[in-house]
Amino acid sequence: MFDESNEIPIKVGISILCLFLAGRFDNHFWRLVLIFLHSFLTSFVTASSATGMILRVVTMIGIMYMPMFANLSYMKRKGCVMITGCDSGMGQATVEYLAKSNDNPAKGTYEKIFAACFNPEAAKEAFEKMLTPDQMKHVAVVPLDVTNDKSCKEAAKTVQSWIDENSSEGLYGIVQYHGIAVNGPAAYIPLHMYERQMQVNFLGNLRIVQGFLPILKKRSDGPGRIVFTGTGGGPCSPCPPLLTPYMASKFAIEGYCQSLRAEMYMTGSNIECCMINPGFVKPTMLMEEGKKLTDKMWKACEEEQGSTVAKDEFGMLMDHFLKYSALQPGTHVSEVSKAAEHALLAPVPRSSYKIGIDSKLAPIVGMMPTGMRETMARHGMYGVLSPAGTVEGYKV
Repeated sequence: MFDESNEIPIKVGISILCLFLAGRFDNHFWRLVLIFLHSFLTSFVTASSATGMILRVVTMIGIMYMPMFANLSYMKRKGCVMITGCDSGMGQATVEYLAKSNDNPAKGTYEKIFAACFNPEAAKEAFEKMLTPDQMKHVAVVPLDVTNDKSCKEAAKTVQSWIDENSSEGLYGIVQYHGIAVNGPAAYIPLHMYERQMQVNFLGNLRIVQGFLPILKKRSDGPGRIVFTGTGGGPCSPCPPLLTPYMASKFAIEGYCQSLRAEMYMTGSNIECCMINPGFVKPTMLMEEGKKLTDKMWKACEEEQGSTVAKDEFGMLMDHFLKYSALQPGTHVSEVSKAAEHALLAPVPRSSYKIGIDSKLAPIVGMMPTGMRETMARHGMYGVLSPAGTVEGYKV
């Protein structure tokens, strides 16, 4: 043990070291390790004084909230960005956010924000209502069906043509939000619905990367960004029942993003690949579209099985899931827009952006022992922890 007269200087030195190390990386697990390290090192110092205890508490709080030194300021906007899934929800909100904040000299200016939409006419009409004419000058709505090879190639050609014709600095970022959520009982959902889910949520991302990566590599200078949308807490998230198509598609893109990130680093492309992992986000069209897909799913199951066996067995469980989803307060969609801006402009972006308290808690639950993890996942949606109460007729 150290002499009490040296207690405070030694503790201050340990605290400064841990705070410095905390600012090196923007990672919650890393910071928890530093809290334990700080507690371990200071345990060798006499802890009798109130000042020493206060310093310990303040340091532990500082470790968790210390900003990452490399990201104390953003890079300036320049060139162009491409956002997919802009018909509604997160994509539409991100285009609106970037367009409304695009005339700030301190932030720089995007020459063009390409808003890729499945229904470009309706999307353009919506943007014209929410943006001023000056703001709309920086937005270009691009038709895009991510399940169609020709559509993706045409979208890439449109972007490249605009860059060439306007002597632009190039494409600096791609943010992909497009997605659907097919839910239902794994034993009965027809394979063509699984294929549709993977076409949109997984292969659609691949088409965009292969079509737009050559354009991204032609940018004038500085880092490029490719941002994907996952779900919940990422690959550590527990998987609840009835979500097999959706979760499979999201886990697939998580693996793809990690491998692509490594490839971009090893080839010296200076392109970062990131995931945005939102929990329940509102308002979006996911709930409304999800209900339509659920109706289609029951109809497809009946046609496949020749009976209503799927709905008879799982109908009440699906109804409970929809009720649970509706009762979730969710995180406002604007938080996703802010995360996208950080991913595009932070000098050192996170590999994953957890949006909402549910997204932040999901990987913690996911790393628990199997029995505990699965029990919490079931009860979170269908049991005592669910805002919809406990589902009847099923084992929770």
